[in-house]
Amino acid sequence: MASGSVKTLKIPDDIEYRVIGNAFGLLIALAGLAGGTMLNQRSFEYWMDDLVPLLFSAYMAFRLFRNFISTMTLYQDAPPRRRPAAQRVQPEAATFAQLPPVPSYSAEQVVEEVAKRIEAQKLEAQKKNKLTNSR
Repeated sequence: MASGSVKTLKIPDDIEYRVIGNAFGLLIALAGLAGGTMLNQRSFEYWMDDLVPLLFSAYMAFRLFRNFISTMTLYQDAPPRRRPAAQRVQPEAATFAQLPPVPSYSAEQVVEEVAKRIEAQKLEAQKKNKLTNSR
């Protein structure tokens, strides 16, 4: 007696794509309304001029609502998805990444490195100067 009154819903596999498609269709229909005479003239007296975008908007809104309700019904009754065993994260004893210690330079080492860089830049400038002057 109870099994005879149970109603089953047939929900297609691509229901999410239908909801997204209907949402975009509704956006396109609303763009048609936005470019129509009613909004340009700011009066509902011109509804006959925008009859096609109005009907298309109503149809797409109805389909979007119907598919949205079907999708929510599908996900309400569906068990939660479980990851396959290969994708499950297992806790591991991991070591934390550590940065190498920052080398500390003495003042003399810094002065030497800066002097080397300045000398190298001077040599490069002289080479470039010789190349440009020789042409």
